[in-house]
Amino acid sequence: MPNRFQQTITEPAEISGKGLHSGLAATLRFLPAPAGQGVVFRRIDLPGAPEIPARSENLVHTDLMRHTTLAAGEARVFTIEHLMAATAALGIDNLIVEIDTEEPPFLDGSSLPFVELLTRAGIKVLEAPTTPLVVSRPLAFRDGDAEITALPSDDFRVTFFYSSDEPLLPNQQGDFVITPETFTREIAPARTFCFFHEIEQLRARGLIRGGNLSSSVVIGRKAIINLSLRFEDEPVRHKILDFIGDIALLGRPLQGHFMASKSGHRVHAAFCNFLRKELES
Repeated sequence: MPNRFQQTITEPAEISGKGLHSGLAATLRFLPAPAGQGVVFRRIDLPGAPEIPARSENLVHTDLMRHTTLAAGEARVFTIEHLMAATAALGIDNLIVEIDTEEPPFLDGSSLPFVELLTRAGIKVLEAPTTPLVVSRPLAFRDGDAEITALPSDDFRVTFFYSSDEPLLPNQQGDFVITPETFTREIAPARTFCFFHEIEQLRARGLIRGGNLSSSVVIGRKAIINLSLRFEDEPVRHKILDFIGDIALLGRPLQGHFMASKSGHRVHAAFCNFLRKELES
């Protein structure tokens, strides 16, 4: 992976929709940002328009059930992983994300609408080099049954092993070198998924208030409720998408081969802390 210069977008871009968990209408506006700014969420609905840097130190570790949450002071944003995956995969290092509520629009449940919007906004190269986080030695992380291994590589590569006891979702494995082109074509379109028997439990917890069959894959015991998948292995591709979005909170491009098994947002948050200590020491 050759070093490159930092990037932002060329012009503003805007998108609206409903949040997955809150069910609230949301408008999100991307704005160019200078080198060194990073990705920053700006809550324009709150007094003073407080900002929340998209960094792992701002993770709310007690609020990672089915989404990733960031907070700074009294301001928070959640379900930001699909947006973050798009920025990381496209190499957009600096971006202001203005939002008028606490959850971005969920759109079709994938990263593709964000990728398309950012691509239309244009990529602008800034006069400052990136400093990637490079895996220079094998690293192993375990949290309960979940495991993540990081190995040296010339690329940013993600391998995910997904296991399930559900009859319609056999064990799946995905392995991709992440480039803007590969992400856009093979990963970004993969939608979030859940099992039909989980729906009432999730709603009882105040989640998925804005979810529907147009924004997620619902898997039953005998059939996929949506009738079709975008990829035969769409669920594991979405797990890779979430992983990319979560570790994007390290705030720098990554070079290494990451192999994950049975991990989710909570484990990814813990892995970010582990990886930062290992690679920045």
